[in-house]
Order: sequence, then structure tokens, then C-alpha cells
Amino acid sequence: MNLYLVSGTTNGLGAALQRALLASRDNYLVTLSRAPDVGVAAAHHSNHCVDLANAQALSAALGHIETQLAGQTFSRAVLINNAGIIAPIGRFDDLGSAALALNMQVNLLAPMQLAGWFAAFTRAIAAQRLIINISSGAAARPIAGWSAYCAAKAGLEMATRVAALEAAASDPALSICSLAPGVIDTPMQQTVRASNANAFPDVARFRAMKADGLLRPADDVARDILRLIDSGKLGNGSNVDIRELST
Repeated sequence: MNLYLVSGTTNGLGAALQRALLASRDNYLVTLSRAPDVGVAAAHHSNHCVDLANAQALSAALGHIETQLAGQTFSRAVLINNAGIIAPIGRFDDLGSAALALNMQVNLLAPMQLAGWFAAFTRAIAAQRLIINISSGAAARPIAGWSAYCAAKAGLEMATRVAALEAAASDPALSICSLAPGVIDTPMQQTVRASNANAFPDVARFRAMKADGLLRPADDVARDILRLIDSGKLGNGSNVDIRELST
């Protein structure tokens, strides 16, 4: 059996990944979400309701997961660090410190905390392990109004590279990679399109992408990600844009 841990399953890509993974009884799925997984009842699934903005609460949830999985072994263990927030949107000199701290905690620090815990905990329970940090094109290019999100995603990509370097030297059964899933039709995109043009000058382009049908359905992207996992194309240290790979 495969073990999957996925964060941010309340909606969007995370919810789509949950649906796809639960379609197979070969997968045991553990989810971390802000709200309980309503309507999901499966023997091979457990949900932990936790706010990733609270590092202590996350630590407690991970302790519960360790207790829950004690004594079990898996052929493969995969962590998908999917949870993320776009706010605050606005000029860099007009952002509050609390909103900035929240963005960094959810988009950067929580994924790093999860990755470190996962690497250590799964070392003895799975033959092969993979960490996928969901990235974004915003990690590589500046976008006016998105200074917090761009900085957090860029930081996560560098953290991924460092962790992959360290794993290559001491933990060869572990692979760590970044994956940019493209532009998806999710609630985060709704937030982006609702932005004021003064705070986010590029808002018209994102509204046009929705109007022109250029946003990919989350379920399609989730299936592509799972196919990539099975294909072995997500190697240690790789930085993958899903649109550039044939799946």
C-alpha cells in the first residue's frame, strides 16, 4: 500500500487530489485541512483538521499522525505540500506585518516543517519516499502586488533545492522536488480575480483567462500529478512545470 499525505484539501487542487487518491484502495490517505473533510468516509483515509498558520497546532497534528500510523509499513510514502494562500495582495509598502507573517507561515514555514517531519518519520516505514512542494511561476518572476506570495514560493523552491542536496548525500531513498501545476480553476483564482487593479495591476489578464476558458480543471491537474508520480519523472532536486512534461 502507498501512503499519501496531502495538505490543503478543503478545496481546489487539494480536494481534487483527495478525490483521485481515494479512488484506489492501494492508497492510504492522510489529509491536513482547515475544515473537516465533509462527506468523505473511507477506511483508507483520515483527516486532521489544523490551521497551518499555527506551528504548534501543526506539531500536535503530526504527533497524532505518528500515533495513528505506528507499526504500519508502506511501499511508497508521498507528501504533497499543497496548501497555500495568496493574500496579502497589494504594493510592498502597503502590507501589514501580520498579513505578511501569515503568508510566510502558510506558504513557506509550514511546508518546511512538514517536509522535515515527513523525511524523518517515514524513513523507517516506507521503502521509497517523495516530497512534492507545490510551487508556482510566481517563484521565478516578479508579479506586482504579489510580493509576499512570490517571496514565499521562491523561498520554498530554494528550501527544496537545499533539502534535495542533503537527501542525496545521506538519504538516497528520499526524493524532494518542486512542481508548478499551472493556472488552475480554484478558489484562489477567484480571490485573484476579485482584486482591485490598484493593488494588483495584472488583474485584467487573470479575468480574461477565466473568460477565455484557459484555467485548467483541478481534477485534470490532480490526475496529471499522480501520473507524474507513477512515471518516476519527479526526481530528487527536480523543478518541474507540469505544462512542460508529457503526461
